[in-house]
Amino acid sequence: MRIAAQVQLSDGLPWPSISFAILVAALMLSAFVLWRRYLSRQQLLQRIAEFEALSAAGRAIVAAELDLTALCELIATEAEKVIDASTFQTAVFDDNWYRILFWRINGVIQETPRNFNLQERGGMVGWIRESKQPLLVRDFAKEMDKLPAVPRYISETPPRSAIFIPLISGEDVIGIVAAQNQQPKRFNEEDLRRLMILANQAAAAIAHAKLYAKEQNRAAQLELVGKIARQIDSVQEPEEIFEQVVQLVHTIFGFHPVSIFLCDAESGELVMQASSHQQLSEICARIPAGRGLVGTAVLNQTTLISNNIQDDKRFLAQIPTLPLSDISTTRSEIAIPLLANGEVLGILDVQSERLGAFTPAQEATLQTLGAEVAIAIDKTKQLTRQREQAWLSTAQLQIADAIWRSEDLEEMATAVSRLTAMLIGVPFVCLLLWEDEPEQYQLTGLHTEHGSGWLPEPVTISIGSWHALDAVHIGQETITTPQIPGWLHPHLPKGTMRLTLVPMNTAVQTSGILVTTEIKVESSDQIEQHTLQKRHELLNNIARQTAQAIESSQLRIAQQEEAWVNTALLQVAEAVNSLIDLNEILNTIVRLVPMLVGVRSTLILIWDEDRSIFHAGPSYGVNEMGRGLLESLAIDRDELERMMPQTVETSVPTGTSYKLTLPHWLQQAFGTDNAHIFPLHARGELVGMMIVGIDEENGRFISTRRLNILNGIAHQAATAVVNNQLYKESAERGRLAQELDVARNIQSSLIPPGSPHIPGCSVASFWQAARQVSGDFYDFIELPDHKWGIVIADVADKGIPAALFMAMSRTIIRTIAHNRMHPSETLIRVNQIIDSEAQSDLFVTVFYAVLDPQKHTLTYANGGHNPPILLRQNGDIELLRGDGMALGIIPDVTIAESSVRLHHGDTLIFYTDGVTEAMNEDYDEFSMGRLQVTASRFRHRQAENIMHAITHAVNDHAGDTPQFDDITLVVLKMDE
Repeated sequence: MRIAAQVQLSDGLPWPSISFAILVAALMLSAFVLWRRYLSRQQLLQRIAEFEALSAAGRAIVAAELDLTALCELIATEAEKVIDASTFQTAVFDDNWYRILFWRINGVIQETPRNFNLQERGGMVGWIRESKQPLLVRDFAKEMDKLPAVPRYISETPPRSAIFIPLISGEDVIGIVAAQNQQPKRFNEEDLRRLMILANQAAAAIAHAKLYAKEQNRAAQLELVGKIARQIDSVQEPEEIFEQVVQLVHTIFGFHPVSIFLCDAESGELVMQASSHQQLSEICARIPAGRGLVGTAVLNQTTLISNNIQDDKRFLAQIPTLPLSDISTTRSEIAIPLLANGEVLGILDVQSERLGAFTPAQEATLQTLGAEVAIAIDKTKQLTRQREQAWLSTAQLQIADAIWRSEDLEEMATAVSRLTAMLIGVPFVCLLLWEDEPEQYQLTGLHTEHGSGWLPEPVTISIGSWHALDAVHIGQETITTPQIPGWLHPHLPKGTMRLTLVPMNTAVQTSGILVTTEIKVESSDQIEQHTLQKRHELLNNIARQTAQAIESSQLRIAQQEEAWVNTALLQVAEAVNSLIDLNEILNTIVRLVPMLVGVRSTLILIWDEDRSIFHAGPSYGVNEMGRGLLESLAIDRDELERMMPQTVETSVPTGTSYKLTLPHWLQQAFGTDNAHIFPLHARGELVGMMIVGIDEENGRFISTRRLNILNGIAHQAATAVVNNQLYKESAERGRLAQELDVARNIQSSLIPPGSPHIPGCSVASFWQAARQVSGDFYDFIELPDHKWGIVIADVADKGIPAALFMAMSRTIIRTIAHNRMHPSETLIRVNQIIDSEAQSDLFVTVFYAVLDPQKHTLTYANGGHNPPILLRQNGDIELLRGDGMALGIIPDVTIAESSVRLHHGDTLIFYTDGVTEAMNEDYDEFSMGRLQVTASRFRHRQAENIMHAITHAVNDHAGDTPQFDDITLVVLKMDE
């Protein structure tokens, strides 16, 4: 064994060598362990130093004052202690804006804040905000395709490496810290880790600083709003309010210029009222609506913000008359509409030299301020309106008091002129009153700068003598004219260049024209123009008030005259009704004519049907020689018609008058060469003529009022002739009828037979007066081309007045219907005649239809009457409605015309309101519903059966209740 060992040792290294090797290896291992421990200790010391630096930075950040800009600068300073921060930025997010509050490039601090809109292109910053993740870029050039977003470079020498760390507070990214370098691979994960630790500590501090700044700013803004609101409440003049607002906003917020614009209602422009920019305030700048942010905000009625006006085309870079350099420093602008009750009163325009100056919080505060300003403007406007209304009311009360105290039109005109000159502030006022009969204006109420004027003789102005007056007379609009007639020059102040003419009219008539010198103001600014507008408004109110007073006065006079005329005509009627002998009646009439109308002479010509001549009846105002000539007078119709420019038709109603050219011998008898003739008709036949001689030596003419009186007398004369004829007929039968029976017989004679022969249909009618005479009537008029006119009408009254009005209306309708084939034209013309001829408050509702039996069509027009019922054979019901109004109320009406086709078995039911309004003892009306039900139940019967069924139903419904209204019913049924 020892031998073997020795051999092995002899073949290898000796033991000492091996021991030395082992020792060396052990020493090397110990050295390596010691070196590793040294490195670990150094790393630990470095990490401790790093932690101490980060801890110190955190303590510094936490201990920093809550000034956001200073805090961002401190973050950069502390970051420089742990990484290469020669190019570094600290930024916060403000809505869609990226606001860099500290920025250093290659050791040079840049001007801040710098604002960037992320809506246009978010870039790397936008990605970090959305992802909430940090980003380390070792080399932009090599990693560009792998980056999550394309970076937005601001510098011409973009960085090669960078670190982006989001500042996260809660769930929101409130900002970013970023370190950049122009060398690649300048940053690593350790730099990222260190900056993340610093960023986490900075995020909380920035969040608190932002919150503190926001609350502090909000408190200051609310304090401003409260201060301005308090000052607004203490000021009533809007100019002071505007000046205080712009100066306070400028002082507290530091914005400049701050301006307030008001909307000009007439031009639509925005007029500057106040501005913190002195030159802007002095020039009173005007901006058209839709121009610039200010004009656009008005059109859209919404707040507009431009935080970078260089990129906003809406920004108005230059205000008219103001050089561009004066507002060239503006970088941001906000335009806030001043709204009150849904109306844009103006704009609060605030500008700033800083980009992105207007945050959402500032927008809310300025909008609150704008609301306060709008309320103040609205309050001052309301106060101004109340003052103006009080002034207008006081002025109108003065005018009303003066009018009420006036005893006649002359005194009223003088008082109105004097008060108008005082209230409006003009040196000259006069009134031109319209006279209907001679159709001219008369000057009255003259007031000059020396007081009430005096006219040595009346001044009248005819149409056509003054073109400006003609324009107002026709157009009924106020005008200001340089045309001054010569007769006014002596009364006008020297230097008068223009006159204002204001029509004095009501809904019924033109009373005259109010004339003043032109109303002027000292300047053309908005306040003066508003004052001018109010003075014109007062002038128009005075004209309208005076017109109403004149109309009331004239109406009162007309009512007195009308009452007198009605009384006189009633006396004529009583005299006529109390007499039996025709000559006595006519003698009474001719004696009353000069008394009522003031004509020179009157003659009644009586038509002798057997001899076909006119012979002289009673006369008045004719001299003895003339009377002798008249006693032997015998004139045939042709000779009489040669004296008139028109042919007298037998269908012309009584009351139509003609100008008569008298032969020389009749001029001698009448004592004048001017006369009017009135045909007298009865039962559709000409029974006589009434001739009146007009004495025009005093310049008087036959006025409409006098013609109406003569028409009434002519009706009385015609009625006298008819009554005489009826009396003779009654005498032959052996008894005399009572006066109302005679009237009923007359009216009954006007109602046609109930069943005219109309091909293709059957007709039945029913007419029953509530009293002895009726205001209802119906008529069948045979027209050319085998057509038939069907009329049903109802006068709005009872008794004799309604009967007389009914007779007149029927006669007019029949006359017009023969000349016109269209129902609407017929009713329109009938209305014109009734309105011009009838001198009463009565009116008539009329339904007029033209039936074409061959074509089975019914063309109709409705003048305010109950709509007839069209009952189809199958039971369907249609109402023939119309939009026309009753006839005789106003001179001009519009009446539509309609047509309907009739089929075999169809039934037409014409009725008056006496049918549907028939009441029983419970005051329950028969009604349209019962009428339709009854007619529908018997629709398969003949027209007469349907008529009897309806009248029987009405009588059953009314029972013993006295009939209140006239009942008229016409049933027309097409053959089956």
